[in-house]
Amino acid sequence: MRVPASASVSSLARQAARGAMWTVLTSIGGRAIGVLGTLVMTRFLHPDQIGEVSDAVIIAMTAHWISIWGFGQYTVVKGRGADTAEVTWHATVAYMAVGALALGLVALFGGRIVPFFGAPHAAAYVAPMALALYIRRLGAIPERVLSRELRFRAAGIAAVAGELSYTVFAIALAAAGHGGWSIVLANIVQSVVVVSILIGASGLASWATPTPLRWARFRDMLRFGVPLGIQNVAHGASRHWDNLTISHFFGTGAVGAYNMAYNLADIPATQVGEQISMVLMPSMAKLPSERRPAALERATSLLSLIIFPLAIGLGLVAHPLIALILPSNDWQLVAPLLVVLACLSVFRPIMWVLSAYLEAESKTGRLMFLEIAKVALLIGGIAVLQQFGIRAASGAVGIAFGLTAIAGIAMAARAAREDGLPGPSPRRLLVTFFQPLAACAVMAAAALGVRELLALSGVAHPGIQLAAMIAAGAAAYVAAAFAFCRAAAHDLLGLVRQARKREPS
Repeated sequence: MRVPASASVSSLARQAARGAMWTVLTSIGGRAIGVLGTLVMTRFLHPDQIGEVSDAVIIAMTAHWISIWGFGQYTVVKGRGADTAEVTWHATVAYMAVGALALGLVALFGGRIVPFFGAPHAAAYVAPMALALYIRRLGAIPERVLSRELRFRAAGIAAVAGELSYTVFAIALAAAGHGGWSIVLANIVQSVVVVSILIGASGLASWATPTPLRWARFRDMLRFGVPLGIQNVAHGASRHWDNLTISHFFGTGAVGAYNMAYNLADIPATQVGEQISMVLMPSMAKLPSERRPAALERATSLLSLIIFPLAIGLGLVAHPLIALILPSNDWQLVAPLLVVLACLSVFRPIMWVLSAYLEAESKTGRLMFLEIAKVALLIGGIAVLQQFGIRAASGAVGIAFGLTAIAGIAMAARAAREDGLPGPSPRRLLVTFFQPLAACAVMAAAALGVRELLALSGVAHPGIQLAAMIAAGAAAYVAAAFAFCRAAAHDLLGLVRQARKREPS
C-alpha cells in the first residue's frame, strides 16, 4: 500500500524533530561538561597559555579544513539506493588519503609560522594536534552514515562522552602542572573516545566495505564537493582565523580571553543551532524541491525563536556571569568581550539553515562565495578596528556575520528564481527574524530594569544579580514571544509534542 505524500512528510518532520531534540539535548549536556571543565582550568592556566594552544590548534585545523572537500555531504546527499556502498567507500578513501597528506604536512612544517602570531612557544603543540584531528577523521564518514539514516543518538552519546573524557583528562593534567599540554593531550583522548563510539554504532560494513575505485565517481565527488571544500575552509576561517588576527595585534594573553568570550557567546549557536542544522540537511535532502522553501522559512522562524533570547540574554548578563565564574584577574576581560560577541549567535543559525537548503539544492557554489565574503569582512574588519582596542575589533564579528546572513537570504531567493521554481520569501524570512528580536527587546528591558533596581537597593552580589536578571528576562520573553511571534511559538510547542510521541507501528 502506498503511503500518502502528506503522511510521509509528516513522518519525516517527526523524525527530524525527534532527531533535533536528541542532538540538542545531548550537545547541551556535553557542552555543559566542557564549559565547566574550561572554567575550572582557568584556575590552573593563564590566558597566555590557552592563547598559545589556541594558535596551534587553529593552524592544525586549517590543514584539516583544506582537506575536506564535501566528502561527508556527498555521502548524505548522493549515497542512496544502488550507489550507497560505492559512494560511501569512495568518500572514506578520499577523506582519509587527503587528510593524511594535509595533516602530515602541517605536522612537519606548521610550527614554523606560529612566531608570526606572537606565539613562538605554540610550535610544539602543532604536530600532536594534527594527530588528534586525524584520529577524529576516522569517525567522520561513520557519523555521516548515521546522519544519512537519521540516526542521531550515537553522535549525541559520542559528543557527551568525548566532552567528559576531555574535561577529566584536561583538568587532571592542568592541576598537575602540565600547562598547555593538558589541553593537547586531552584532545587526543577525546578523539579516540568519540571515534570508538561512532564506529561501534555504525559498524564497519556500512562505511568500510571496499568497492572498485572509479575516477568517474571521484570526479563527481569533486564537482559536488570542491565548492563545499572552499566554503568549509572559509567557514572554519570565519570561526577561527579571527583568533589568529587578534593574537597578531594584541598577543596571546588577549587571544586567550577573546577565545573564552567567543566560546561562551557561541554556545547558543553551536549547541542548539548547529545541532538542529545537522538534522536539517539530511531531512531537506529527502524533501521534494517544491517543499524546501517552506521548510527553510519554518526552520528559520523556529531557530530564531529559540536562539535569539539565548544569545542576547547571554550578552545582557555577561558582567555578573563572568564576575561569578572566572578568577578576579586577567580573565575579567572576558565580560566586555562577551557583551560584544554575543551577537554572533543571532546570525550564525540563519546561515546554517541557508546552508542546509542550498546544499540540498546542490547550490554549493553560492555557499562558497558567502563564506569567502564573511572571512574577508571579518579579518578586514579586525584589521581596521584594532586601532580602537580589542573591544572595538571584536565588533567585526557581528558586522561580518550580519551582512552575510542578509546576503544569504537574497541569494537563496535568487537561486530559486533562476531555476524557475518557487523560492523562499525574503519578506517572510525577515519577518521571522525581526519578530523574536522585538520580544528580545522586551526581555532586555526587564533584565536591565531588574539590575538597576538591585543596584539602587545596594545589592551588588553577582550571583543575586544573575539569578534575578535571568528570571525577569525569561518571563518577559515568554510573554512577549506569544504576543509578537504567536504562530511560531505554537508551531514550536506542536513540534515538541510530536517529537515526544512514538512512531506509529
